[in-house]
Amino acid sequence: MSTNTNNETMQTVTRRVDAAVIGSGFAGLSAAYEAAKLGKRVLLIDKMPNPGGNSVMNAGQIAAVGSPNQEKAGIKDSVELMKQDMLDAGVSLNHPNLLEKMISQSWDTVKWTMTEFGIQYRDRLTQMGGHSVPRTLSTMNHSGRDIIDPMLSKIQYMPNVKLEMKTKFERFILEKNDENGQDEVAGIEVSHNGVTQDVICDKGVILASGGFSADIPFRKIQVPTFGEKVMSTNQPGATAEVIKESLKISALPVQLSHIQLGPWTSPDESGFGLAPFFCIGAGFPYGIIIDPDTSTRFVNELGNRYERSMAILKMCHPVVCMTDSEGAKHSLEKDLTKLEPTLKAHNSIEEVAEEYGMDPIVLRETIDKYNASVAMGEDEDFGKLLREDAAPLVKFPFYSVRLWPKVHHCMGGLHINSDAQVMHVDGYPIKGLFAAGEVTGGVHGGDRLGSCATLDCIAFGRIAGKNVATFNKKKEGDLHNVAT
Repeated sequence: MSTNTNNETMQTVTRRVDAAVIGSGFAGLSAAYEAAKLGKRVLLIDKMPNPGGNSVMNAGQIAAVGSPNQEKAGIKDSVELMKQDMLDAGVSLNHPNLLEKMISQSWDTVKWTMTEFGIQYRDRLTQMGGHSVPRTLSTMNHSGRDIIDPMLSKIQYMPNVKLEMKTKFERFILEKNDENGQDEVAGIEVSHNGVTQDVICDKGVILASGGFSADIPFRKIQVPTFGEKVMSTNQPGATAEVIKESLKISALPVQLSHIQLGPWTSPDESGFGLAPFFCIGAGFPYGIIIDPDTSTRFVNELGNRYERSMAILKMCHPVVCMTDSEGAKHSLEKDLTKLEPTLKAHNSIEEVAEEYGMDPIVLRETIDKYNASVAMGEDEDFGKLLREDAAPLVKFPFYSVRLWPKVHHCMGGLHINSDAQVMHVDGYPIKGLFAAGEVTGGVHGGDRLGSCATLDCIAFGRIAGKNVATFNKKKEGDLHNVAT
């Protein structure tokens, strides 16, 4: 029972669709589009007032093997090499079947965004930390909106897709399968403007609700040190209620305590901020990270995110990322004035030292030593992969930002198989329940490489959408597996 605005008691509203998708980011939109394209009636819901979730805060980057961009640049890459990079970063906790599925479809996934939605990418590839070779494509404006907005525009004109915001998932509606006695997902209960609705799903439910980086109580249970004092890059809707309700119906969790910190965030701005756009494109590949207490480097600027974040945290204070005016040209945000006051400009090494309380003599020695490494083409101190166009830090003004890690991504989540079906704790797929994106776990293992989340969301969102559309609840395991 529920109550309307006139306080009159009425029956809960019941609706019927083929599939319901929870979450309107990369994964949810990809899933909804694929299911609708196969003629299914899709309800796409999001509890927030605006669509896109964390995906709109994304830097518009996606990793892919075998792109024409790599071929043009003479970059040798392979599924096995990317797989090994992700295993190295994930300390081999990644599930091989999910890795293989995602990476083998990586370029096809990017092509799909181009052909279906007209999304454009820059010719130049980005070298992300932890990747052995440049393989990351960037949208024209380096923004997740470059992907989200075209997806939304196309979906909103599809007559068989209904997008509803401020609609909150409350619980699963289950029914007993007469053949085996197992519970299967028949639909979901949602609330909108104080009215409860039962949504019956003839095909199934797709979870694409994202991670729980902004859910401090749940996050702190997994990693007690990631409490109130650790900020997050995520939007406030990144909470754990979908995962918790899934656990209530015996969905199998995987690696929930593996929570990633972003090493490129600044304590001088809230949320994701703008510092990452400078660090990812310019500061890390074309500059150095310095401990202000010692005025020296202390980490590989292009190591994986875990290595860099932990190295910074060991300093017990913010550190400094710096490059010169030539390196700054590679900033993802080209208008550097937009990065002020977080980004500082300096006309001499002495100005840098004064700004951060460094020793100017030691700082100059650190820069000279790094410049010598660039000239040799090898970083003997920390093993940083130096790009062919790397240059010595000599052109003023120098630019710098302070860094302190923030919670950014939850590697752990619900266990899925390669068909994007959510798995029961007893080892079988929960009938009628699919998931994609950050709500799932196993793809990234112990730590995620940059630009792999976008690929994860879109690739498995597509798989979930296609498979829910072809799923027959009347037959156990009836999946056509038409992933790509």
